[in-house]
Amino acid sequence: MKTLQYAWRFLIRSKSYTIINLLGLAFSLACCIILVRYIHRELTVDNNCIDREQVYGIKRDINGNIYLSTLISSKDSSLIDQRYINKQTSFIPLEKDYVMVGTNRFPSRMIVTDSVFFQLFRYPVVQGNITLRSPQSALVTETFARKLFGKENPVGKVIRSSNDKDITIEGVLGNPENKTFLQFDVVLSKTSSSSWERMPIDLFSFMPGTDMDKLNKEGRNPQYVNSPESGDTRTYTYSFIPVKELYWDTSISNEEPLMFFTGSYPHLLIMIGVCLLVLLTGIINFINIYLVAMLRRGKEYGLKKVFGARGKELFFNIWTENTLLVSAAMLIAWLFIEISAAPVKSLFNYHFVYTAFDWQLSLAILIILPLITSVYPFIKYNYTPPIISIRSIGSENRSVRSRILFLGIQYMLTFLLVVLSLYFNNQLDVLLNTEPGFRTKDIIIAQLAYESKDFSSYTDESMKLRQERIEALDNELSSCPYIEDFESSYTDILKGDYGSNYISDEGKKAYLNMRFATPHFFHIYNIKLIEGELPNLKDKDFWGVLVVNRAAMEALGYTTCQGANVTEENSLRRGTSGQSQPIAAVVDDYYSGHLSLGKKPTVYMVSDRMSGDVYQIACTPGKKKEVLDFLRKTELKIYGSEDFEYSILEEDVKAIYAQDQQIAIIYSIFACIAIAIASLGLFGISLFDIRQRYREITIRKVNGAQLKDLYPLLLRKYMAVLGVAFLLVIPLSCYIIHIYTSGFAVKAPVTIGIFIIGLVIVTVISLGTLLWQVRKAANINPAEIMKYE
Repeated sequence: MKTLQYAWRFLIRSKSYTIINLLGLAFSLACCIILVRYIHRELTVDNNCIDREQVYGIKRDINGNIYLSTLISSKDSSLIDQRYINKQTSFIPLEKDYVMVGTNRFPSRMIVTDSVFFQLFRYPVVQGNITLRSPQSALVTETFARKLFGKENPVGKVIRSSNDKDITIEGVLGNPENKTFLQFDVVLSKTSSSSWERMPIDLFSFMPGTDMDKLNKEGRNPQYVNSPESGDTRTYTYSFIPVKELYWDTSISNEEPLMFFTGSYPHLLIMIGVCLLVLLTGIINFINIYLVAMLRRGKEYGLKKVFGARGKELFFNIWTENTLLVSAAMLIAWLFIEISAAPVKSLFNYHFVYTAFDWQLSLAILIILPLITSVYPFIKYNYTPPIISIRSIGSENRSVRSRILFLGIQYMLTFLLVVLSLYFNNQLDVLLNTEPGFRTKDIIIAQLAYESKDFSSYTDESMKLRQERIEALDNELSSCPYIEDFESSYTDILKGDYGSNYISDEGKKAYLNMRFATPHFFHIYNIKLIEGELPNLKDKDFWGVLVVNRAAMEALGYTTCQGANVTEENSLRRGTSGQSQPIAAVVDDYYSGHLSLGKKPTVYMVSDRMSGDVYQIACTPGKKKEVLDFLRKTELKIYGSEDFEYSILEEDVKAIYAQDQQIAIIYSIFACIAIAIASLGLFGISLFDIRQRYREITIRKVNGAQLKDLYPLLLRKYMAVLGVAFLLVIPLSCYIIHIYTSGFAVKAPVTIGIFIIGLVIVTVISLGTLLWQVRKAANINPAEIMKYE
């Protein structure tokens, strides 16, 4: 108890240093807790799975196109010994589906599955049950239920699905505490239909001891997609991928970006790096300021050791003081976290709920951090001879050097954060201001055709009615004076990564992205034709004519399309049925995704007409609002509802760089906080050091020193620390930037400007911290100091 009282008394007596220490550590801990909570959410994606390492999906590779899928043939299924399967289910993802409540259409992300799915993935049941007892049963998420019915109880409510069938809500699902790879709004029973637009995705829970290496080895043997006699000689391989890796596997083609969420290890490593830099800055600042305060107790510790105090007692004293400081800092940090909850949610695009991990993290910090911060002070004072401690330790050169060393490390970490922040902001500026190579202004991407994705629901009559609705929709769009051009398809210009190998006449092989298009596509996006021309497409079949971009020409080894032919590799495998096709024209390149991925070699199968529910619409400049109003009226006229999904292409392009923007903002925010922490440390150290030199300053003034002589004398040491820290950080930051951007096709240059700006920012703020104390010291009255000496 006495130790606690002594510790409290010391902290109160050294209130200036205590406040500085508390604020610095609290800011550091708040930042680190926010980042660690985010990192933890990323590392525990799909933690609601019964066993993320023993539940597997199927990853199928067809000619370089990788998807989550099902085992195609019975031969594949026979490779799995049924005795090793604990549970098996599948689900069908339907991203662009909808449900009707009355005359209101609600776009929804839908999955079709069975109750076994919820045995593999645990979701809290808010209301009802999740058995999916009949083909008419459905489940909805709590968020979607509020969207449909507000505060009313949704259980037992009847809604209409896109296949024009009435379904009854049987249960309401809550959100699990962890992030999930798969996002959905509605769950339909697998028994509701046997034929959907999408293929199912299999999930297996294997018994312990199953030889997964053997299963994956068998999956690496190429199999035919269809019988070779059919003329389709495409082959595929497959492998089992645990649920734990689904979120991180970037090789999987993401056809449902709103349903299948993916993570980025480089992005996560950046977050970990920022967290460590800020934490180290805070800890070093804490130790440094604490040592400054401890210098005032050197005589006390020396006398205790003379009168028999042991190392255990000394360590306990230091640990108690640090525990009190860390505990107070933790309270302030969590207060800061609570206050900043709204901007943090916006920054990370995730609502952080309180979980058991939060108190576990807090407890770990309260246990570990005081131990870490007590080690150096304990070693310093426990192994210092008492006679040295009783003397004026504050003037000892070794003590000054240790403080300067810690301050230098703080500034290195701060400079590193500032320089990286400036670079990532430059990189973001390059990404946002580099033209993608196609028109983005006044382009609307809208889902206008709302037809059933349940193929079993169609009859000859309903197919005829569907075709009539599509034709009516196209005719309406053609009549709008504010629409310059449009094309219907299944994907817009930013989506679609299906491809195949193509072979030139000279035998050069290249993997090309494949896109079905009409001449309207090139007109909508102002993609220039640079060689050749499009023939009359009226007499062409579904595959149309081939058009390639510059990158594809280069990949195939062609310099001109005149006389150039290519053969799709799968067609070549058919022997005599394989035919080469001429390249009709060449169009300019563009970035179809993130600029860092470069311009993809692409082949376009250009035909006269396409179908699909996604409409790419080029509006007359300044007439987007009028076009949207027209589309609402058209939807109401044809489909009986004004509701439809749409996005503005300019915003979609910017959304590609959301992660880059997040990195730039996080670095900027935490660099500012690191500067604040370093400034607090500099303030505390200079407060002590400059006061220690009052007698020296007085003697110099008595001997005729002017203010212009004293300012360099008092500032020189700190400016030297800044300079050395800055020089050491330059190669380190260049190396980090090089590693991060090594695979980028487009990246901002590393210029001297970011280093100069970083130096100016940190120096100006540091000088502002120092000048008040230096000015006060330089203007002291020598008579006042002499009176107390």
